[in-house]
Amino acid sequence: MPRIILLLLVLVVVFYLLYRFKQLDQQKKKILIKTLVIILSVSLLAVLVLTGRLNWLIAAIGALLPLVPRVARFFLGVWPTVLPYLQRYRQNRQSTMTTRFIHMQIDLFSGELQGEVLEGRFKGQKLQETTLEQLMLLLDQCKQEDAESASLLIAYLDRKYPDWAKGEAESYSDSMTDSVMSDKQARDILGVSETANKKDIIKAHKSLMQKMHPDRGGSDYLAQQINKARDTLLSSD
Repeated sequence: MPRIILLLLVLVVVFYLLYRFKQLDQQKKKILIKTLVIILSVSLLAVLVLTGRLNWLIAAIGALLPLVPRVARFFLGVWPTVLPYLQRYRQNRQSTMTTRFIHMQIDLFSGELQGEVLEGRFKGQKLQETTLEQLMLLLDQCKQEDAESASLLIAYLDRKYPDWAKGEAESYSDSMTDSVMSDKQARDILGVSETANKKDIIKAHKSLMQKMHPDRGGSDYLAQQINKARDTLLSSD
């Protein structure tokens, strides 16, 4: 019985840590992962030294060294085949939206929003490193000078701080826009290249909408821009 209780406690702690990990922004996640890798590596090395098994590791590495040239030739041989898939993976990893005041990226795998302030009092600051109070000041400026920037910033606030409007959501509601979208803007939003075909465009649109649909923590403005990007590219295809 005590073992079962201990196991349940361990599971609860693990799930809690995973939950907290998901709340971190992408930069903090990378730093935490690197830190854990270093700690685990040092711990493993210390255990090997203390148990006298470090010599086994050195012997194993020595035995594998003759295989390095063969493995290198193999990877060089398959690289031209794998490269196009890697390029497609990289190009479809991130969506970007740019307005006068805001440049924002959407990670297509996690749905996380990050960005940078392009103009105004907080120019050069990362959105994810800007306080809510500062973002509210920026929003006031955007609402006065650029509706597109205000709508994009509201979408970020809705995602990052779900209760930021404090019951006054209607007074901050993002305005829909009928501005013309260029092919480049559409490709940036969907995260596709100039050579993307109809199938690629539809697939990228579907993947992005799964992350940014209003029912899944997105916003009407983001959904509108994503749909407009799809329609723009399909109409010019």
